Amino acid sequence: MSTRLRPPVPVAAAVLGIALVLALSACGSSSTKSSTAATQGASATTAGASSATTAPSQAAALATVGAAQATGKTLSLARSGAGIFLIGPDGHSLYVFDEDQGTTSACTSAACSAAWPALTSSGTPTTGPGVDASKVGTAHGQVAGQVTYGGHLLYSFAADSAPGQTNGATIAHWHLIGPFANVMGG
Repeated sequence: MSTRLRPPVPVAAAVLGIALVLALSACGSSSTKSSTAATQGASATTAGASSATTAPSQAAALATVGAAQATGKTLSLARSGAGIFLIGPDGHSLYVFDEDQGTTSACTSAACSAAWPALTSSGTPTTGPGVDASKVGTAHGQVAGQVTYGGHLLYSFAADSAPGQTNGATIAHWHLIGPFANVMGG
């Protein structure tokens, strides 16, 4: 003989009713909300698929990045002990300044501009392998045609006398910038 216990029917019905109410309330009260969420989910999926198809090619390009050298491209990548970072057409390291406000430069004095020349482009900036061209732009503020990457204004450092030197990374508020528009270091 089985001694299995069952809850009385009214208790089971009440639990089922509460579960149904909770499930329906989680769906939202508006069909517009549901269709908007579904559309946003589909857009996110499409964007994710798009990113997934470009990620392997960028990863492959990053795997081949070597030492800094002049490429003639407005933006290229170099690898050193500091990591992978952006370089200008002459192979010199590029930096971002913490004090800048978006594409408004805080490096406005003659001394700052001499020590930290803005990277400029008179035409459409060109990019080397692994540089995300969709992140490249130009600003038309204090220095017309100053190149930006991921919304950051780009500068070289006058004390870097050879391709790949990163002397500017030791200066407070100045940082190398990585291939994903990531500010490197402190």
